[in-house]
Amino acid sequence: MDDYDHSIISCFKGNAFEEILAEGIKCENLINSDNISYKYLLLKYWRFLKYLRRNSFDIIHYHQGGIGILLLAFFFRNNAKIIHHFHHANLIGDNTKQSISALHLIILKYLATRSYQVAVAKQVFDEYSSNVEDIRNLELIRNSQPFAFKKKECRTNTIGFIGRFTNEKGFPLVVQISKRLKEISPDLKMVIMGEESKIYVDEFWQKLTNIEFLMPTFDIQSFYKSVDAVLFLSSSPEGLPLVVLEAVSFDVGLVAFPVAGVIEILGNNYPLYVKSSEEVIEKLKLYYSDKINLNDLSQIHENISKEYRFGEMLIAIKQLYSQCLNT
Repeated sequence: MDDYDHSIISCFKGNAFEEILAEGIKCENLINSDNISYKYLLLKYWRFLKYLRRNSFDIIHYHQGGIGILLLAFFFRNNAKIIHHFHHANLIGDNTKQSISALHLIILKYLATRSYQVAVAKQVFDEYSSNVEDIRNLELIRNSQPFAFKKKECRTNTIGFIGRFTNEKGFPLVVQISKRLKEISPDLKMVIMGEESKIYVDEFWQKLTNIEFLMPTFDIQSFYKSVDAVLFLSSSPEGLPLVVLEAVSFDVGLVAFPVAGVIEILGNNYPLYVKSSEEVIEKLKLYYSDKINLNDLSQIHENISKEYRFGEMLIAIKQLYSQCLNT
């Protein structure tokens, strides 16, 4: 979006910070650390307040996170318009919780007519409509990703996991599966990409030569090209998960629970769904057998990939920016 002068403000220093700067994008961390402990909460608020007071913006595009930062952005925005981008069906960005607190709901209702809102998925839009009710400033702009579909020509005998190492993302189940890879195929490998990869020193992992840990990177194409299937084992409703959108564009199978958000992308009858943790190993065995028609699966992936066009998402966001600037 070259029409706009962007600055990215992050609460904490992420692993992609240097890559963002290398792209020529202005980026600033409120706290120059990857430690996200709550002991930094007040410091984060204070530094964000100082940042707002020394800078001026036409638009503050806030991607879903803590409500404190959102309120600071609203009350100290000067003349900037606020866009609140909702990525999760519970509207609060914390997938350890499945409901909206009364206080949070009051704040969302207060901001409904005083800011613009974007829902990344139909079920997020519906959840906002049901709870907040006032949708006059709400738009549905579905998540997308920039990669064109490419059919996978050969298998690498590798499965992957990408995401946070949390219970909600199913990481404990990934640990269990890693212990049983040889049950699926004697030479099967696993690649794991996540924020904690650099510091993950558990003795168990060090003994496994068929497990590789990767740090997060913008070069996710290499990750998806290196794997046959991705474990997407979130047990909580999602928004419109980018991992699923990316995987289908690279023709990578998804072993996943049919939770909200995943179903919105893959539909109700995707052949690699699992209903319980016990089914994951059996589904992987099935995937590496000749009982799943890979050509049919590729066709499913290609059809899905065509539905989520990155260019259309950018056009919708540009139109929203134009609306903000002209009202």
